[in-house]
Amino acid sequence: MELDLIARLNKDLKVAAVTLSPDEARYMVDAYYQIQEYRKASANQHRSLAKSGEPNSVIGWLMEQDQTLENQIKRVLDAWTDGNPIGEWAKSIVGIGPVISAGLLAHIDIVKAPTVGHIWRFAGLDSTQQWLGREQAGQSLKRILESNPDLDAAVTTAATLIGCQESTLRRYATTDAKKKPVKLSRESLTRAMAKRPWNAGLKTLCWKIGESFVKVQNLPGDFYGQIYRQRKDEEIVRNEAGEYSAQAKAKLERFKIGKDTEAFAAYSAGRLPAAHIHARAKRYAVKLFLAHYHHVAWKLTYGTEPPKPYVIEHMGHAHIVGPPNFSQGVR
Repeated sequence: MELDLIARLNKDLKVAAVTLSPDEARYMVDAYYQIQEYRKASANQHRSLAKSGEPNSVIGWLMEQDQTLENQIKRVLDAWTDGNPIGEWAKSIVGIGPVISAGLLAHIDIVKAPTVGHIWRFAGLDSTQQWLGREQAGQSLKRILESNPDLDAAVTTAATLIGCQESTLRRYATTDAKKKPVKLSRESLTRAMAKRPWNAGLKTLCWKIGESFVKVQNLPGDFYGQIYRQRKDEEIVRNEAGEYSAQAKAKLERFKIGKDTEAFAAYSAGRLPAAHIHARAKRYAVKLFLAHYHHVAWKLTYGTEPPKPYVIEHMGHAHIVGPPNFSQGVR
């Protein structure tokens, strides 16, 4: 796959971009971030060697090659997203470039997401979801079956426990790794319950989106960075008023936190630490962006409002009427 993609890049970046499949685009997005990390490491090594007066030409050459390939991949993804109006809208948002836009297009299939809640869940942004893991899944299913040995009924109970759609859990439990049908069994249901309930690649991408919004909050035309800032101010006020004391207590009970840390001091005082407040505000801004992304994607795909329109007022921002930089169907 690597050799094929690189060959196509060398021939004609534009042509290669047009022929990319979503799977290839996901691969290119991952490759971009990996190469970016290599380039940063090479740059650090180059500076270190230069400061100490040691030879560094080879490291400098490697850094340049990483930068060149990084730029090539970015050009390909930019061209690929140019061919999709959803991608063009995403790139119109301050803080969202061609790589993130491509990642969203490659990961999110609007046909499978009638509401933004489906995207949130797929991205791991639904707090009701639990990733049990194999051991805990087995223990949980054992307790469920002790109350009612019926496996079909257990699927319903297990889905509620882990915050998963019953139909989704049943599908996982009745297909194997190659997506071939298998009979529902205790083993297959345990395996399904232990499955990670979100897409790791999309969750990482959403974390990067949040970081980007934080960085651009003071740039002209920024929208979601300002949402982050406003939400953080609100969270700070609520935190200081003790509204999150129950969450702070639960955090201490569920996790081992070093007693000499700032986090432990904050949780012990019934408050969330600064890093927790920062994360909550970022997540809020990202979820709002995804709500707007869903609105735009559905409108551009079907020409109608989403079947169950997401009401922005429910997020506490009644003055926000719709996605920025998008006029079609905005109320």
